[in-house]
Amino acid sequence: MRYYKTTFIWVMILTAVAGYSYIDWERTIAEKQRKEEESRLFKFESTQVAAIVLEKEGSLIEIERWEDGWRITKPLNAKADSGAVEKFLRNVTASKNDSEYVMDPNPSAERLLEFGLANPLVTLTMKVGQDLTHHTVFFGKRGPTMGIAFARLKGQEPVYRVLADARSEADKDVYYFRDKRILRFNPVMVDQLAMSRDGKDIRLKLPGDGRWAIEKPIKARADHNRVFELMGMFFNSEVKEFVDETRINVAKYGLDKPAAKLSLWQAGDSEETVSISIGARNPEKRGYYVSMSDRENVFLVEEDLVNAIPRDAADLRSRNVFYMETERLTRIEIHQRGKKQMLVRDQEKEWHMDSLEGEKIDYNQVKEFFDALASIRVRDFVTDNPKNLMEYGLYPPFAQILLFEDSSIEPMYLSLGGRTPAGYIYAQSGAEKSILAVDEGVKGILNIFM
Repeated sequence: MRYYKTTFIWVMILTAVAGYSYIDWERTIAEKQRKEEESRLFKFESTQVAAIVLEKEGSLIEIERWEDGWRITKPLNAKADSGAVEKFLRNVTASKNDSEYVMDPNPSAERLLEFGLANPLVTLTMKVGQDLTHHTVFFGKRGPTMGIAFARLKGQEPVYRVLADARSEADKDVYYFRDKRILRFNPVMVDQLAMSRDGKDIRLKLPGDGRWAIEKPIKARADHNRVFELMGMFFNSEVKEFVDETRINVAKYGLDKPAAKLSLWQAGDSEETVSISIGARNPEKRGYYVSMSDRENVFLVEEDLVNAIPRDAADLRSRNVFYMETERLTRIEIHQRGKKQMLVRDQEKEWHMDSLEGEKIDYNQVKEFFDALASIRVRDFVTDNPKNLMEYGLYPPFAQILLFEDSSIEPMYLSLGGRTPAGYIYAQSGAEKSILAVDEGVKGILNIFM
């Protein structure tokens, strides 16, 4: 009994100590937050800033917060890079005012000259809150360590040290704060894509199965990764230079007769969401002039971006021969030189030779076969309109692989013919009627079960 009493007393003591420690920890955190708040140079958050005015060397930049993000209102009216503006504000409002950050509480004229604040080159005014209270800070020189800069608040004597990044970003031109995105929506929302270049038109569509397909000039499967790579390049690239804020004289930039055009549709849009026209090349600046349907200016983009636009539909065609879900296959036939090998799958998904009663096939052998089929790649698209299959050794074919799915009437097939001049094998796939060229190694697949 005495043991239990002693244990209970110790539990009570430890609980009390833990409670006191927790309260003391909370007080420490609160005190730290209070000191942090008191040491802030600006008593407001960056999110409370409604407008920014930057004055330097006779130029003026004004930026305002709108419902859809920041906008530049002077020296021109344009969408701002909200990320760049918010980063700049965070750097400014992170500045401190305690003794550690005060460089001189009452500087003389000579000291102001030393700090670069006698005639500040950069003046920042932040308009805060609904009443747009002005908070103005003058930026001076960078500190010797280059990690800090000197600043002074309007109406106050002390000189403070602030983050050099705040000083550096305040000294940027309007291009820095401008929205330089080419595409302003996510490419995963695009379900149609059209391009025109060198007199050739290409059109792609994303049907319900989620696999991009070429609609024009031929009907064929597209390379899903290649399509997203192209859209991703436009989404991730930025304007190289803003050339003209109007499109009054487009002929000057070769945009009266664009050399290329790219159009994108977001899902649900019946009309193109945005179109991009490519004009003349500027060899000195290694870029192309561009205009877009959703803005009124002309700008330059990098050469590599324009060079990425395909000149031919073959550049976007999928080079996979088979598009199969192996779990749905129920029968496989291999025909070669008058011989036929058939494989069938039972309800337990086991494969058998010739019939359901035939010898079971080792899983590894089946997997080797499917992996080999999936690895077949088109080396060349020979023709989309074959007139005589005998010309390619495909009538009759040298060999044929047929794959039957459970719900499909027609099989997927690959017919193999003669040798191409380049040493490949002529082939024709059930997915497309085109004549293809594939590696000669495809013949090895025929022998896995033969």
